[in-house]
Amino acid sequence: FEVRRGSIPGSPCVHLGHNRQIAWGVTAALCDDADLYQEKRHPDDPDLYLAGDRWLKMDRIEEIIRIRGGRELKRFVRFTRHGPVISDFLPANPKSEVLALKWSAHEPSQEFRVVYGVNRATNWEEFLDGLSFQVAPTLNYVYADIRGNIGYALAGRIPKRSHTNSFFPLPGWSSDHDWKGYLPFSELPRLFNPAEGLIATANNRIADSTYPHYLSDLFEPPYRIRRIATLVQQNPRLSAADMARIQRDVISNHANEVLAHLRDDLLAISRDEPALLPVIEILLAWNGSCSEDSVAAAIYHVLHRCLILNLLAPDLGEKLASAYLEIMNQPLQPLARILGDPQSPWFAALGRRALLEKSLRAACAELDQKFGADIQRWRWGKLHTLTLSHPFGRNKLLRPIFSIGPFPAAGDGVTINMGFYRYSDPYAHVVGPSLRMIIPLGEWKNARFVLPGGQSGHFFSSHYSDQTELWRQGAYLQLYYDEQSMNDWPYLTLIPAPRETQKNS
Repeated sequence: FEVRRGSIPGSPCVHLGHNRQIAWGVTAALCDDADLYQEKRHPDDPDLYLAGDRWLKMDRIEEIIRIRGGRELKRFVRFTRHGPVISDFLPANPKSEVLALKWSAHEPSQEFRVVYGVNRATNWEEFLDGLSFQVAPTLNYVYADIRGNIGYALAGRIPKRSHTNSFFPLPGWSSDHDWKGYLPFSELPRLFNPAEGLIATANNRIADSTYPHYLSDLFEPPYRIRRIATLVQQNPRLSAADMARIQRDVISNHANEVLAHLRDDLLAISRDEPALLPVIEILLAWNGSCSEDSVAAAIYHVLHRCLILNLLAPDLGEKLASAYLEIMNQPLQPLARILGDPQSPWFAALGRRALLEKSLRAACAELDQKFGADIQRWRWGKLHTLTLSHPFGRNKLLRPIFSIGPFPAAGDGVTINMGFYRYSDPYAHVVGPSLRMIIPLGEWKNARFVLPGGQSGHFFSSHYSDQTELWRQGAYLQLYYDEQSMNDWPYLTLIPAPRETQKNS
């Protein structure tokens, strides 16, 4: 029994990596596995709620939260047939109704059997058998083995709904909106040795419109997966070095798409407004590379943020527009479609060209204020920075000691080498590759990996941040596979407690 690569502290199993027969990777599937239910309360008894034509009693559990210093905080959590009542924790809770959350993760589960089964699997069938125990979250698993097979499987419990999906609360008193169990694991999307010879996932939409079941509307936009497919298909035989280049790729297909939509307007503005000509020339000559030293990437991302806020705020108001834009990847495609249609009613007030000019001026003013009038100093890495934060970093005095960074970061929210940032905190890099891994099947000694920080979470360890610079530069480490070399390593032996002790505990 031999398995290597990435684990979670405290887990005795490896969550993604390889054994002697197979290798696997994991991405978040982002399937819709939860619903909010609006529950009607009885006018005379707040613990009764309506289910059909009956009033049911809510279950109630007391939670005791122990606080340092000896204090205890007691809270009651109420449950309807749909799950815990989450609106009880809101400051203003309406008297007549409450909100309950139904989530597949509330079901009893055996996720440990998943990683244990996958670690021990030697073929596709055994691999699927392990995945069948996954409940939550939903995960994409990619598979390869030493016999040349590749596969993909979606794992996790996805509700079987009779109603049309809604992100609004559902009427909990009607059984029409209740889940009808879960989709069988055998009916979830999967692939094995597809004709294309290629399998990739990037949190993208898993199945097309021919798939008979609803999975989600929460998938990431397709820019990353399309870029991956383009790069992989350029070469019929890819080496580990080729895969490393793909993992480092920072071309933003989204930026290229938006600028293609706006190209004619930008050219017209450059003719009428000579002061904006230098930045427009930089944008139009750009290939979409969000490298740390890119001036165009800095101009584009500030322009895009100004543009979408100017587009939405007049009609939605700044507060609602900001809330909509907070998870920036979700609105990217709808907004790109709007920007691609100069006749869109969203441009009724100003027109697309005038809105673009206004936003471009605002973007230049913001960059000028931050970095000065010299455009060549407007570098994306100066604006887009990453800090690897330690929990102690919440204390301002300890933050510089325990945090790693800040340092310049490449990419954006839809590049393969992801550099996601939130609307409310531009342009701080908050989501990206937490583990890069390349495994040539059967050539295990040539496998490589890198973490953004280090192997240890202890600040005084030499391994606290020793991989950060490798990760930044796109370099990798290799594990020892020579057993003789490993004999000198420190090791930890786990010895089960005596049976009597186990029984008493």
